[in-house]
Amino acid sequence: MTKLLSWCLVGLLAFASAVAALASPIEDMNGYWSGNGSVVLSNGSTERVKCSVFYKVSEGGTQIRQSMRCASADYKIDALAELRVRGERVSGSWEEKTYSATGEVSGRFADNNFVLSIKGANFTAAMSVSLSNCKQNISISPQGLDVTRISIGLGKC
Repeated sequence: MTKLLSWCLVGLLAFASAVAALASPIEDMNGYWSGNGSVVLSNGSTERVKCSVFYKVSEGGTQIRQSMRCASADYKIDALAELRVRGERVSGSWEEKTYSATGEVSGRFADNNFVLSIKGANFTAAMSVSLSNCKQNISISPQGLDVTRISIGLGKC
């Protein structure tokens, strides 16, 4: 009987592992992330920033709300994105509150990477987010703002 119970437990653990492996990388984004990065300003100076990002993922990974706050001695980012994921297609809106910049988001999600384009009234930006286990890298390259590049590495585990 003990051997049968052991095999049942092994089978149950294998099943639980398989179910956990099926979790979407998008759903794994849910929660609080933190890390460091850098901001390159249009005058060429670079500043180190500390960042916190909170993701609320819903609707089985098809709705994502990203709230990002980064700060250095002289610079602050306070951004909010609302994204919809349909297959590989991504669409939504983006707002940076410090600079009162808003825009529409479009792009795709494939191979654990978001490749996005943000278009606003006075700026455009390319944004990529790559996911890997408990880490993610965010890169934003805006045009038409005082910032030319934002690079952030985040973790949550």
